[in-house]
Amino acid sequence: MEEVKGKEEKEPPGEDPARQEEGSVKKEEQDKKEEGATDEDEEDEEYLEEEEMETIADPLKPFNQLMFAFNDKLYFYLLKPVAQAYEAVLPEPVRLSIRNFISNITTPVRLLNCILQGKVEKAGIEYSRFMVNTIAGGLGFFDVAKKYHNLEKHDEDFGQTLGFYGLKEGFYIVWPFFGPSNVRDTLGLIGDFFSDPFVYVNPTTDLRITKINSDIHSGINATYRVNETSLTLGTYEEFKESSIDPYVSMRSAYFEMRRKKIKE
Repeated sequence: MEEVKGKEEKEPPGEDPARQEEGSVKKEEQDKKEEGATDEDEEDEEYLEEEEMETIADPLKPFNQLMFAFNDKLYFYLLKPVAQAYEAVLPEPVRLSIRNFISNITTPVRLLNCILQGKVEKAGIEYSRFMVNTIAGGLGFFDVAKKYHNLEKHDEDFGQTLGFYGLKEGFYIVWPFFGPSNVRDTLGLIGDFFSDPFVYVNPTTDLRITKINSDIHSGINATYRVNETSLTLGTYEEFKESSIDPYVSMRSAYFEMRRKKIKE
């Protein structure tokens, strides 16, 4: 018995279970605090990055505000009344078909930019859409590629291509008639112009035919603008009513939309 007692005395006393549990809880709390601090630091960094990303250079603000006001008046006093008359004459299915047709004939712009960005799958879809809609969709008046084959259109333009290759967006610009833009997207418009197939219809040195080609191109753009406005009447009005400062809201919405498209 004495031998057993001696052995028991020699063994180190075990820790109290209650103390063990208390120590474990404290350690977990300490770990959580450290994790919380790390998470807060990461959130702060993300916030700073987002804040930096959202910074929009607007050195031409007085000019831009003037152009914004001009385009606003242009919409209410010219574009909207024309679109309303257009809407009264043409039923919605016809206007949707016109939208489809214009989208189909401008496929080369999207296709080229998909290729330039190395988006092979999207390029294949654009090519397939063009072939299917041209042949089976009555030259594109009906979007059968989307309806029956789930082939969605991919809006890629030269401004997005420039952004894809790292060209900075530059400062904000509001152009009369065209609306919000930036330096990069303004350069992109030039690229889109030269990739538009209608620029090359009947290429000739004859100035009369060149003017006809230019008139066709302008007519298609004007039709597109009026047609789109007729399909979205009320959207701009709602935007203005919900904005404290429509100019600032338009600027932010434009940059957010373009940045999102480039990331897609």
